[in-house]
Amino acid sequence: MAFKLGDEVSWTSQANGGFTKKIGNVVEVIPAGKPISSSKFPTLSGGGAPRKEESYVVCVGPKPSSRAKPKYYWPRVSALSLHKDK
Repeated sequence: MAFKLGDEVSWTSQANGGFTKKIGNVVEVIPAGKPISSSKFPTLSGGGAPRKEESYVVCVGPKPSSRAKPKYYWPRVSALSLHKDK
């Protein structure tokens, strides 16, 4: 599935034996074969090697009333889905 800038997407990440659903907005589209280092977010982790398919940088904003900064992710495309409320 292809996404475009501004699409709200969701995915589930796993760490330390727990799972977390993340919801955010696509802020950059990375063309197939381009490394993340050529994007506006060159320090994001996620392997660093170019991906064979188009991929996306997603911004997950802080919870309301939080003073935290937004976080940026380069999730696996296979894990992404268009987020639907409710």
